Amino acid sequence: MVESIYEKILFELKNFNFKRNSLSYEYLIEAIRLVIENRYVIKDFNNYVYKPIGEKFNVNQKNVLWCLNKLITLMYFNTDENIINLYFNTYKSVKPTTKAFIIGVARNIIIKNN
Repeated sequence: MVESIYEKILFELKNFNFKRNSLSYEYLIEAIRLVIENRYVIKDFNNYVYKPIGEKFNVNQKNVLWCLNKLITLMYFNTDENIINLYFNTYKSVKPTTKAFIIGVARNIIIKNN
């Protein structure tokens, strides 16, 4: 059976402690999907990631970014730092930026599927 991109993203996000029933989590899934489907979007997250998500969910793109920032911050505080360090190949506790988190998860999914 072929896994959908959505299923692959959900599986990858299980590495982290997220509040999975929030709208912000849906924004995160959509952001990762956009990066997986077209790596060019990483050049301009505002126009190619946050704006389309805002249009899809009928919210302002600044609200999308704010929600994602809060979601990543909460994840950082609720996930074991060793898990984050191993996943992002860091050696000290550094909270990944929202953009770095999205790109990092997308990249890992792409690598696992090639």
